[in-house]
Amino acid sequence: MKMQLLQVQDRNQWQNYHAIRRHVLFELRGQSDYDEMHPDEHRENHFPLLFICDDVPVGTVRLDIGPAHADPGTVRLVAIVPQYQRQGIGRAMMHALERLAADKGLTRLEVHAAPDAVAFYKKLGWLLVDMDRATPLLTKQIS
Repeated sequence: MKMQLLQVQDRNQWQNYHAIRRHVLFELRGQSDYDEMHPDEHRENHFPLLFICDDVPVGTVRLDIGPAHADPGTVRLVAIVPQYQRQGIGRAMMHALERLAADKGLTRLEVHAAPDAVAFYKKLGWLLVDMDRATPLLTKQIS
């Protein structure tokens, strides 16, 4: 199985990126306010990423890095197409994201996770920092 994490660049990649996020993170959760034009998608040091498995777009994530590439990097809007969930795709995507973050000089990541995703992150070695939020905060040291 060939897997790769690509920085979104061309029109087709943007369409796949938004389609996955809209469906998984909004439509399946009963929300309809997804904004493809949100300015955070194009800010400096924000990296929209598309995860490809055997030439099929199956996941998305965005890595946001603070000024001067300061730690921590923030992981945003992680989504895996439903039919590819629970097959190790999310784990592979997160490992690829950690390699990318390390290549960019980061040593720590944080994520504000959906409550139903906390167990997924904990299995990958993330530490729960603050559960008393609508989106619990987790962090992970990377090398």
